[in-house]
Amino acid sequence: MEAWIELLAGRSLQHNGTRHLPGVMLQAHQKDAAALRKVIDDAKVAGRALEPLPGPAGAAARATAVWAAHKEKGVIRPEHDELWNIQHDALSVWVWNDSDQLALTEADIEGWLSYASWCREVQNGGVLRISVADRVSGYRVLVDRFEGANREERLALASVGPFWGQIRDRWKAVPYEKQQAWIGRAPLPPPMTSTSLGYLQAIVDGSVVEHAASVHEVLGPFSLNRGPRVFDE
Repeated sequence: MEAWIELLAGRSLQHNGTRHLPGVMLQAHQKDAAALRKVIDDAKVAGRALEPLPGPAGAAARATAVWAAHKEKGVIRPEHDELWNIQHDALSVWVWNDSDQLALTEADIEGWLSYASWCREVQNGGVLRISVADRVSGYRVLVDRFEGANREERLALASVGPFWGQIRDRWKAVPYEKQQAWIGRAPLPPPMTSTSLGYLQAIVDGSVVEHAASVHEVLGPFSLNRGPRVFDE
C-alpha cells in the first residue's frame, strides 16, 4: 500500500505515515482480512497500469488517479478508516477540477517551485528564496493558475512534480550542449531583478505547456517508475 500511496503522492509518505502504516494494516486485517486483501489487490492492479507510463501520459494518468482518490472514488476510500487518513495526508491535494478530472498534490506545487528556482539559476539570478510567510502566496500562484487554466495547461501543471527528482538528476548528467538546447527551448522570462515571488509569477504566467514540453522533449524521457517495479511482486 505504501508504494501505491507514494506513486499517487509523487513523494514519500509524510509525517508519520511510514511508521503508522504497518499498525494500520494489521488493524485492517484483524477487522476484515478479505476486505484488506481486495484493497491490496486493487492497488496492485492500478499500480501495474500506472507505474510504467512515460512522461506526459504518465502525468495525466496520475493526475486523474489523484483526482479520483481525492473525490473518494479511488482504490483507498473513507471506509478504509486510518488507511484513508494516511493517503489523505500523503497526497495533500491543493486544487482540482471536476470537469477535467485532474488534481494537483503538494508535490506538484513544490515541483513547480523547484522548477522556477532552477530556471532562475540558469539565468544567473540565483535560487528562489521564498520565506515561510511567502510560501503560502507561492502556492496560491499555482492554485490560481490551475483554476484559470484550460485542460492542456492543467495537464502541463501536473507534468513536473512527479518527475522533478529525475529532471534535476538528468540536468546534472547531460552534456553542456543538451543543457543549452533546453535553455534555448524553454520560454524563460527576460532577466529579472524582481523578488523570488515575482519570478515565480512570471514563470507560471508564461506558457506552462511549453515549459513542460521543453523538459520532457529535450531532457526526457522520464517515467513515474522511479526504481524497481514493486507492483509485480
